Amino acid sequence: MKAFFSDVPPLRDWFYGLRTFIASMVALYVAMKLEMPRPYWAMATVYIVSSPFVGPTTSKALYRGIGTFVGAAAAVLFVPMFVQTPALLVIIVAAWTGTLLFLSLHLRTANSYALMLAGYTMPLIALPVVDSPLNVFDIASARFQEICLGLISAAVIGAIFWPRRLAPVLGDATRKWFVEATTYCDRFLSREITATEVGNLRASMVTTFNSLELMIGQIPHEGALPQTVRNIKELRGRMIHLLPTIDALDDALIALERRTDLVPVMAPILEQTRQWLKETAAGAPTELWTELHGCLEKLQPAPEALDDRRQLLLSNALYRLGEWIDLWQDMRTLQLAIETEDQSQWRAVYRHWRLGRLSPFFDRGMMMYSAFSTISAIVVASLIWIFTGWADGGGGVILAAVACSFFAAMDDPAPQIYRFFFWTLIAVVMSSLYLFLILPNLHDFPMLVLAFAVPFITAATLTLQPRFNLGMMLTLVNGATFISLDTAYDANFLAFLNSNIAGPMGLLFAFCWTLIMRPFGTDLAAKRLTRFSWRDIVSLSERATLAEHRAMGVQMLDRLMQHLPRLLQTGQDTGSALRDLRVALNMLDLLAYMPRIPVGPRAQVRQVVDEVGAYFKACLKANERLPAPMTILMTMDRARRALAQQNVGAEAEARVQMLHSLSGLRLALLPGVEVVIEPSDAPELPSHGLDGAPL
Repeated sequence: MKAFFSDVPPLRDWFYGLRTFIASMVALYVAMKLEMPRPYWAMATVYIVSSPFVGPTTSKALYRGIGTFVGAAAAVLFVPMFVQTPALLVIIVAAWTGTLLFLSLHLRTANSYALMLAGYTMPLIALPVVDSPLNVFDIASARFQEICLGLISAAVIGAIFWPRRLAPVLGDATRKWFVEATTYCDRFLSREITATEVGNLRASMVTTFNSLELMIGQIPHEGALPQTVRNIKELRGRMIHLLPTIDALDDALIALERRTDLVPVMAPILEQTRQWLKETAAGAPTELWTELHGCLEKLQPAPEALDDRRQLLLSNALYRLGEWIDLWQDMRTLQLAIETEDQSQWRAVYRHWRLGRLSPFFDRGMMMYSAFSTISAIVVASLIWIFTGWADGGGGVILAAVACSFFAAMDDPAPQIYRFFFWTLIAVVMSSLYLFLILPNLHDFPMLVLAFAVPFITAATLTLQPRFNLGMMLTLVNGATFISLDTAYDANFLAFLNSNIAGPMGLLFAFCWTLIMRPFGTDLAAKRLTRFSWRDIVSLSERATLAEHRAMGVQMLDRLMQHLPRLLQTGQDTGSALRDLRVALNMLDLLAYMPRIPVGPRAQVRQVVDEVGAYFKACLKANERLPAPMTILMTMDRARRALAQQNVGAEAEARVQMLHSLSGLRLALLPGVEVVIEPSDAPELPSHGLDGAPL
């Protein structure tokens, strides 16, 4: 019994199910009273836009209203113009849906819903009226009014009865990320690293980080204060730097442990940093950060001592540790400002030149192919409908367009489309039971409410559980639509079967078409992201401005957050993606400081950049990761010696920065390889993936 009740949704979820049911019944009752032609659209809309939280409900209602208006307006514009040429109308409908779908894929927040909805609303209104084009305005107007009624009902009742805010959920997700990040960083600082634990923590941190983006876009709809929203965005912008920063520190510490006897010098400051890390959970006062930085500066070798490789490795480790400390201080102070809703101007201590506005990365090739797949599915389904002469076949084309649009952003949408098909069949069966067995025995609206109460409240409650979300949502929305409630009962079994079997048939076609058009899945997406990383590294050997390099660096970080989940999903090594990113970031630092050093050393550093770019160009050509050539190592050593003479003025500061970047580049590109000067001393490189570095 304990196991049984552990699966029962909590009382809070049942309140949500009851609230949503009340909102749907209010929308249905008002639509019937106003004698709207399709009152069930208002009822279905409530279930589509409802969420346990005020912000998502409000934002989805707003964007659904905008998308419906745009799609309806397009139907009113194009149907009268092209109804006499069905083939051309089909192409216009498909192109409209695919174009807006492509544009929506460029938005990763809730506003993408408006564009996607506008895309498939147009065929939803246009296709059923091809035989009576004069009615298109009336149907478009009625759909917009009924949907607006459902939106208002869901938003108002959701805000009045048992409202929940998204801000506490975002706070819980952030705290969860910090708990995992603290453990993750502590493992590296303690030098007690296990690949399994670190890999699991990394996967969970990336998942939590990616979930924050959608929530941040919905927080303003709950009335969050502007400075709080800015602080949340700043925090997410710094979270993205943690993984490469702590991994760069790990590289530096591994090199220090293997190649020098300076580990006792580093051990006390690492232990002090671990203690500081634990103390920041309760707050991050500036005094403790300043004290820790003072200890780091005392251990930092003088610039002229960096000619000694041992001292350079120590300096690089201290520099990477200082970067991580500044980054962690910023994140903890931002977290405190967010939780206390502090509206004062926040000041950063981590001020790296590469910090910039988070710029999303898009694989536009895959996005265009996804849009093309949707367009072709609509065209082929429409041609089948036209040639078969099935009067109600347009419903299949509509649901095929909806399914292909919904899951276009996924690497492998076919399984989800199949679930869409399965649960739509369940909705057809449920609707037939209601329409032919239950509704004939009902004679007033209160009895209708009682008949709907138990299954609709239960299904709405179960939508809050991820494993039931899609199935229950489709059952609710399609069930309300297929029953087609109106002010008077008028049901014909053959008409019901003919009109409502078209939807599942369209979804089955969409499933088969997706299997044909998109047989590849996450593996291909991961490979493409790897190649994009290599291409960016190759492009760094080309001339560009500092602003362009900053934008590239931020975009690389965003791509990493897309790349790591795919590598984990396909069972690949995530460490390789992190190493590629660190190679690129260190090259960006070299390029940023290169203009501040004399021509001689600059030429040596430029040769390093060119050779690294040539190596990754060879990887692209071979379509696999090749072992890095030893000549790069020797070129780096020559560049290091050329920098040894710059010890005065502004050139001295640039020299130190470039030495750290050069050291970081070497450790990221050639982990576990000892320093050599002459080609004859070069040891044989281990096979890729066998360098002993932690994953």
